[in-house]
Amino acid sequence: MSFLHLLSSRAEQRITIHCLNISIWSSAQTQPSSPNAVRFKAWNGETLEPDVLEDTCWRRDGHWQHAVFLFKVTDTSLLPVKHIANLPETTLSSHHHLEVGPVCFL
Repeated sequence: MSFLHLLSSRAEQRITIHCLNISIWSSAQTQPSSPNAVRFKAWNGETLEPDVLEDTCWRRDGHWQHAVFLFKVTDTSLLPVKHIANLPETTLSSHHHLEVGPVCFL
């Protein structure tokens, strides 16, 4: 990993969280992230702030929704995302699963 970090000037990674009846980022369409939002830890341990491309997880309508997060960094030692913290607990009627995309070192 260190070799890729040294050879690259920037990096990107996309993470999608699919959700059913559970909030991941915000509690309403126009609101910023909630205090209970997921948090992302970088490869080097720092906390990362994502660009939120889409978040429909606030809809609790019995249909699968998703939240799409994009990480674009110029410090390549930050990626890949190492840990996703504060994922909400699921119940019989709420679920989530992760789709972690590859890191593109540029």
